[in-house]
Amino acid sequence: MNRRDYRAAFDAVDFSADFEKRALQRLAAAEQPSEKEQNMMSMNRMKRTALLTAAAVALLAVTVSAAVLWLSPAQVSDRMEEPLLAEAFQGNDAIVLDESVTAGDYQITLAGMVSGEDLSVPTNYNGEIINDRTYAVFRVARVDNAPLTDYPNLNYSPLVDGYHVSCVNAWTLGATTQQFIENGVIYCLFDCRNLEMFADHPVRFAIYEGGVPNTDLFSMAEDGTISLRDGVVGALFTLPLDESRADPEAARAFVESTGLSWEPVTDAELAALEDTGPDAEESVDAEGNHSFTIQEAG
Repeated sequence: MNRRDYRAAFDAVDFSADFEKRALQRLAAAEQPSEKEQNMMSMNRMKRTALLTAAAVALLAVTVSAAVLWLSPAQVSDRMEEPLLAEAFQGNDAIVLDESVTAGDYQITLAGMVSGEDLSVPTNYNGEIINDRTYAVFRVARVDNAPLTDYPNLNYSPLVDGYHVSCVNAWTLGATTQQFIENGVIYCLFDCRNLEMFADHPVRFAIYEGGVPNTDLFSMAEDGTISLRDGVVGALFTLPLDESRADPEAARAFVESTGLSWEPVTDAELAALEDTGPDAEESVDAEGNHSFTIQEAG
């Protein structure tokens, strides 16, 4: 068919009155994606956004995890070349705590603890071999996240409500501490005579600036509760000991063996002592034991 015949045939077609309007509408519709295509495009955009969000969250999680990736108590024990203790910290009797307290410029964390016999090399304390001990791992970091490069003047000591702080403490319990610094954080492995014998009393653990525990650093309430005095930089944790493992007879035998007065002295009693005139002088022997000499005013 030539061009003239094609044009004649086309002109002979009888179009409806609204043909042009419908044709324009069809062309306009053809330029837009279908509803299904729109939905697919929208879903694709949502998937892309979700994937980007998930990737950002994952990256943030990895970054945060890297920033707070502490050594576990078992890993700290390994660093101290204590394989049996490392195994004990992974056992059922170990207590994972990760309890943190801010003290001055430091954030102090009780990471975990475990008690038992023959978990480490036995300790010789004043000629006595003590192989039944409590072990605790602590972390010390700066609150402002600045790396620590040296050890601050902090002491570590258990204390027991109802007993004088000068009688039951790290010094009388034959404690040892091992420390190292990694990535600006101090890790401390502390051990002492097994504290479970005191489990029928609240057992505290103090980390503080100062020397051997005394009434200048700690106060004792009438019910025997021990607390840090105002102005003393430190942290006081309560150890989650199993009360069923308490041994009151062993505890009594221990405090009597120290030769020190073990009954707590309240602030009210200290004040009354000062008001009546006697001077109480506190002294520390070469082993860190405290004693009090009271002289009547004459």
